[in-house]
Amino acid sequence: MSSGLGTDLLARLSRATRRGAGSAGEIVAVVAPAPVVPAARLVAACASATPIVLFQAPPRDDEEPLGIVGFGEIARVEGSGPERLVQVTSAARKLFASLREERDADAGSAPGPRFVGGLSFRTEAHHEPPWTSFADASFSLPRWIYVARAGEAWLWLLVREEDLASERSSIEAELASIEAAFVAAAQPAQDAPSHGAGEGAKIEGTSREAFCSLVREALDAIRAGEIDKVVPVAASRVCPTRSLDARAVLARIADAYAETTRFAVQRGERVFLGASPERLISRRGRVLSTDGLAGTVRRGEGDASLVRALLASPKERREHALVVESIASVLGPRCASLDVPETPTIRSLPNVHHLWTPIRGALHDDTHVLALVEALHPTPAVSGTPRDRATAWIAAHEPDARGWYTGAVGWFDAAGDGDFAVAIRAGLVSEDEAWLYAGAGIVEGSDPPAEYAETRAKQAPMLVALGIV
Repeated sequence: MSSGLGTDLLARLSRATRRGAGSAGEIVAVVAPAPVVPAARLVAACASATPIVLFQAPPRDDEEPLGIVGFGEIARVEGSGPERLVQVTSAARKLFASLREERDADAGSAPGPRFVGGLSFRTEAHHEPPWTSFADASFSLPRWIYVARAGEAWLWLLVREEDLASERSSIEAELASIEAAFVAAAQPAQDAPSHGAGEGAKIEGTSREAFCSLVREALDAIRAGEIDKVVPVAASRVCPTRSLDARAVLARIADAYAETTRFAVQRGERVFLGASPERLISRRGRVLSTDGLAGTVRRGEGDASLVRALLASPKERREHALVVESIASVLGPRCASLDVPETPTIRSLPNVHHLWTPIRGALHDDTHVLALVEALHPTPAVSGTPRDRATAWIAAHEPDARGWYTGAVGWFDAAGDGDFAVAIRAGLVSEDEAWLYAGAGIVEGSDPPAEYAETRAKQAPMLVALGIV
């Protein structure tokens, strides 16, 4: 890539600021065409601009996948407690109102600036380690936003007009780093073993015995009629023998799981990252899409017979049906039409098969995507049913804070459109440790050792990305 991108963006910024003084606090956003490169590799190649965010949706039928990378931060909006997403929506609207986009003709079709971030599984009065830097809900409006779709890409630069003079030199240095990262990201992928956890890395956390005991407690609650389903989580702490590079971990898992939604959100020195197979909700205008994903079998020899057994399993079908019924009951009243297939199909990943029901609909009105997230989260796939009682059971029985794991990650724009994934197949990574999580849906008929084995299969992608297996 030529260095013309940097010169072009700075020239556009200068023209935009000369066109007239804005109000105090106004954010000027300029954009220029950029090379198309893998989003996660761009993040891995650019180590100088923080915090980072990433959201890379997979290809889907009749839908353009959108990749978003953010470096730095022009603003952050956060919320806490039961009104966390209402607080985020209100603060974001004020910031979008202060944002002035400047586009030349060659970038007229570029997707506009957007917030990227996520929310925790449940709200907490106090955030326990290792989640102390992650609010109940937190979204970044990056200083640099790379957006790519359908063979096109653009780079946005966002600057508060009154800060332009004082930040000019840092903007130029960051831009040079990003330009170099574009060149590196365009090269063929090369794994870097030195970025792994190292030989002799230790894994501590929920033991087989402890998790089986937790499952048995869940089955007791189900048989007592307290809940119908619950999803306990097993946590593991990886203690490496050498420093971990979260960006390299992200690049490896993104390359290996291209059919999933790859994501990353950095807060402080920790990066929450993963490759989720499950969409929570997407809104494009009044069109919405979501997934019912529950019921799992580990891949192995005789894959076809494993799939047949999964489709025929009363226990797995019951677990799946609870998820689909819950989603339909939440979205049905909000939709003019809702298409819910009668029977699930199979969603296959390199390590597991899932029962999958894709759900599509048309909203009655322009409901903001965050209102849909609030209505759906947490789904029975990550909490249980009835939702409130299952979530309360988890709070009372799980020994480790799960933080943003089984929360939601995604983006939203000024129009209220957005795309969110359920935050699973994920981990929290810093230089000196990584926390990994995996859950299993417990219903009547669940077998504790089999459920523990399911959590091991679900943690495998992150372990591989960390260089453990």
